[in-house]
Amino acid sequence: MGISFLSDKKTLLELIQPAMTAASSKSTLPALEGLLFELGESEPVLTVCGYDLEKGVKTRGTVIPKSPGAVILKAQKIASLIRMLPDCDITFEADDRNTVRISAGPNDFTLHGLTAEAFPSIPDLGGENAFCISQSLMKEIINSTCFAVSQADARPILTGEFFRVENRSITAVALDNFRLALREERECIFDNENAFSFVVPGKSLLELSRLLRDTDDMLRVEFTAKYVIFKLDDMVLFSRLLEGEYLDYKRAISTQNKIFVKISRQEFEDAVARAALMVDEKSKMPLSCRFEGDTLHVAGAAHDGNGNVMLKIEKEGEDLRIGFNHRYLLDALRACKDDEIKISLSTAFGSMVIQPVTPSDTGTYLYLVLPVKLRD
Repeated sequence: MGISFLSDKKTLLELIQPAMTAASSKSTLPALEGLLFELGESEPVLTVCGYDLEKGVKTRGTVIPKSPGAVILKAQKIASLIRMLPDCDITFEADDRNTVRISAGPNDFTLHGLTAEAFPSIPDLGGENAFCISQSLMKEIINSTCFAVSQADARPILTGEFFRVENRSITAVALDNFRLALREERECIFDNENAFSFVVPGKSLLELSRLLRDTDDMLRVEFTAKYVIFKLDDMVLFSRLLEGEYLDYKRAISTQNKIFVKISRQEFEDAVARAALMVDEKSKMPLSCRFEGDTLHVAGAAHDGNGNVMLKIEKEGEDLRIGFNHRYLLDALRACKDDEIKISLSTAFGSMVIQPVTPSDTGTYLYLVLPVKLRD
C-alpha cells in the first residue's frame, strides 16, 4: 500500500497552490511537472514539494494519516481537481503502482502518478549564514526593484538581483542595459553579525513576493554554497544562487549631474501615462521630456497624432530636452515612495537619476533610467 491520508479541501489547497508555482510548466522530465506528496511514519504531517531544478517550494500541513509513503502527481491536474471538489473531507489513496484514488462525497477520481524516486534530489534546506527580516519589508523591497532585472540571457548575472547584507542593513540592486533600481534599508536585519552578498534569480524573487504576506512576521533567509533558502512558517522556498561577480553598479550612477528638479511624483507619473497614449509602440518612438524654466513638457508623438502635457516644477540648472522609453520611466516612478521626488540630469545623452528629496534615516532608494535619442 502506498501513501494514504484524509484531509479537508482547504488544507490541501494551502499545501498544493504555493508548491505548484515551482513546478515546471513544460519539461522533458515528467517529474519536474509534478508535485511530490510525502507522508512520514513519525508524525501526521504531509509535505508537498515542487521543484524545477532552479527553484523549489516545500509546504507542510497536518492531515489524518492512514499509511506513510510518497507519490508524484502532475501539478496542474491535481490542483485543478482539488479546487473543483466540494468542501468536504477528501480521501487520498495510492497503491503500489502509484495509481491514486481521490474521493470526496459522491466524487471519485483516479490519477496515474509517478514513483517518488523519479523526483530530483532536493538540496539541503539549511545553511550557516542566515538573517531575519520582516515579510512585509522584504516584499516591498522586491516589488520596488525586481522590475529592473534583465530579461535577456546574454549576461546571466543580470537576470538576478544583487543583495548585500551587513550587520542590520540590506541593499538590493537590479539593473539591465537600460535602467537601475536600488533600495537600501537600515536597522531592519535581525540575527546577523556577518557581511555577505548574493545574487538571486529574478524569477525566484517574484515567486517569493507572491508568497510573502503584508505582516511583521519574520522571514528567515539561510544559505548553502549554491542555494538560498527562504523560510516562512510551514513553507520553504529555495532557489539556486547565480554565480559570478555582479557589475559595479556604483560606477553607473553619475555624480556629475548639474540639473536638479523637484517634482510631484504622482503628477509626473500621470503626465507620462497620458503622453504615452500617443506613442506608437511599433515605431518605438521615445517620449520627449523638455525641462524649460519652471515647466516640464512631456510629449508623445506618432505618425497619426501627438500629445503634450505640462506640469510645474522647481528647477536648478539649464533647460534640457531629453527622450526616454515611457515604460521604463513609469516603472521607476511607480516604485518611488514619496509624494515629491528629486530628478538629477546632465545632458541629453546622460541618465536620469530619481531619488527622494530628503532621504530617510532608515533607508533610501534610487532609480536610474538611460535616455533614448530623440528624432527631430
